[in-house]
Amino acid sequence: MNAVSLFSEYMGNGLLLIFYLAATVYLYLTETRRIYRLVFVYLPALILLFFFNPLFYQMFYQLLEGEIYYRILWLLPVSMGIGFTVVSILSRLQGIRRGIFITLSIVLLSMGGSFMFSNPFFSKAENPYHVPQTVVELCDALRVEGREVMVAMPMEFVNYVRQYDATICMPYGRTADLYYDELGYLLEQEELEVPEIVEKARQRSCHYLVLAQSKKNHIEFLDYEYETFLVVNGYVVYKDTTQYFGL
Repeated sequence: MNAVSLFSEYMGNGLLLIFYLAATVYLYLTETRRIYRLVFVYLPALILLFFFNPLFYQMFYQLLEGEIYYRILWLLPVSMGIGFTVVSILSRLQGIRRGIFITLSIVLLSMGGSFMFSNPFFSKAENPYHVPQTVVELCDALRVEGREVMVAMPMEFVNYVRQYDATICMPYGRTADLYYDELGYLLEQEELEVPEIVEKARQRSCHYLVLAQSKKNHIEFLDYEYETFLVVNGYVVYKDTTQYFGL
């Protein structure tokens, strides 16, 4: 995936990008204070210059992972730039014009986003940690005092485990990495290829495998020196008895 494609995906439906570019042009034409021009005009322009530079992209891709290249765009002050521009314009308006502009800004900005609670990874808070209660119960049961343990978790838990307990390590990273990791990909299939999973899990020194009980063939792990360690809310935990659990 090239820089243009990453930029297009990062900006969603494009409305916020239009608002941000319009805000940047407005500040370029009207803002006279040096510090604000530096933060909201010159610095973003420099970031985009590097982002779309093919040589910089190639160097980044060779040194790090190409899939995280989009994170450079996190440096763009999109929200701050739009917000600063709206406030700057409001300061120049009076009376009914100010009210109309505020209303119009709210409507347009709302159209540029999406309903956050429709995200498949959103869940209602079940505890003070704001992670699914199943994650809390699993991590508490799998924790080994004084050391880290390697646990292959389902995709829906990956983002929460590291938030709750840093001693529970995973053989793959964030959610997107599952599609590029052989073990993660295999564990997401409805019909499990148990021999392949066992081989790759032991290569990663996984102490535990956490699987939905709805997965086909999961009981076959018992034939490969695994034992059922725990069952929680529709998930079964298999413990690899060949791994070292001491300090």
